[in-house]
Amino acid sequence: MPNIRVHFETFGCQMNKLDSETAAEKLLASGFELADTPDAADVIIFNTCSVREHAEERVYSRIGTLKRAKRLRPELVIGVMGCMAQKDGKLIFRRAPLVDIVCGPRQEMRLAELIAEARKGRRILALDGVDCVQAPQAEPGAAWLERTGLTRPSPFHAFAAIMLGCDNFCSYCVVPYVRGREESRPIDDVAEEVRRLAASGAREITLLGQNVNSYSFGLPKLLRKIHDTPGVERIRFVTSHPKDVSDDLLAAMAELPKVCRHLHAPAQSGSSRILGLMNRRYTREHYLDMAGRARRIVPGIEIASDFIVGFPTETQDDFQQTVGLVKEAGFNQCFIFKYSPRPGTKAAEMADDVPHDVKKRRNNDLLAVQEEVSICRNRQKHGRVMEVLIEGPSKNDPARLTGRTGGNDIVAAAGPPSLAGSIVQVRITGSTPLTLLGEIAP
Repeated sequence: MPNIRVHFETFGCQMNKLDSETAAEKLLASGFELADTPDAADVIIFNTCSVREHAEERVYSRIGTLKRAKRLRPELVIGVMGCMAQKDGKLIFRRAPLVDIVCGPRQEMRLAELIAEARKGRRILALDGVDCVQAPQAEPGAAWLERTGLTRPSPFHAFAAIMLGCDNFCSYCVVPYVRGREESRPIDDVAEEVRRLAASGAREITLLGQNVNSYSFGLPKLLRKIHDTPGVERIRFVTSHPKDVSDDLLAAMAELPKVCRHLHAPAQSGSSRILGLMNRRYTREHYLDMAGRARRIVPGIEIASDFIVGFPTETQDDFQQTVGLVKEAGFNQCFIFKYSPRPGTKAAEMADDVPHDVKKRRNNDLLAVQEEVSICRNRQKHGRVMEVLIEGPSKNDPARLTGRTGGNDIVAAAGPPSLAGSIVQVRITGSTPLTLLGEIAP
């Protein structure tokens, strides 16, 4: 199907970014072309997120901006794939009549046939666990496409999914309902994909899963399996559930020099009462113990976290416990969000009783606390020489290069563009709350 140009716009997490890459690669293999802009596309696919209401509203707003393009080009195909598609299904057709395809996360490998049907003037619904309009559902494991990495944004970094879905059923989270139960990929298949990605130029591999350290074949075993892959210089993994951070995993991080000393373990709250309502299955004390074990076993490890403020019944005292956890744990980075009910989750059955202005204030207050922590931690790195994988010119200052340390600190330093893809030594000379500033060491 030559000369049909497809443009992807991706919202949400790293798993969504990988899904877009994988779907794009499948389309290329089917004879499609990729368009850099929506204006140059015959097909526009929105890969969506349902974790928060704001993410969904952004998608609907973006679809609305295509009204004129659809009127001028009735043959333009607009598709919605991903978590929002699985959750809302036919509702998307009612809210956004411009949409031609609604495709769930485990159906995107069928985009070529879905687009072909949509171009015949048919409206297509393809959801996991639902009778599809035009064709049978994808087989289990169909999402494991043998990728070459041609569509990844960076030639030096690549994602590799090791599992799909989630079995945790946190009370606020829609992921188990839209991405399904956990399904782990065979360890040899992951190792083979890592070899292919490294052969295509990837120097850093990030292993992905909704709860990557519950990988059924053993994440420590997988890390040891892929560690010596030729061409791979760094290995990361996200996201980790705090209850599943084992000493065996931490020991593997300490033993294997290519495994980055960076742990993204979302705490979500510093109040044990709220954590219980969230069904997180750990307490504040357990989380701090996990962080302490990580720092004892893996010297120099950086820990990042996520937090939700304004969860139902959250009091000012609960919030202050979260503030205290952020200060005590010393995160190098936090992602902070205001709670919004997700239909179908247990928390949505509770009264959303924290006023919006209180959520907003707590969100801003916690951001300010984390900024203070980041400033302090970054200043402690002044004068140090750190290994940085150079990604390319900085978007904010093309005269500087930007890259990341093994601990996932962003670093900006002056240097020639030819260093992109290289791991270099950078002496840290200054910092902002979000970025380390330095000079490339001789």
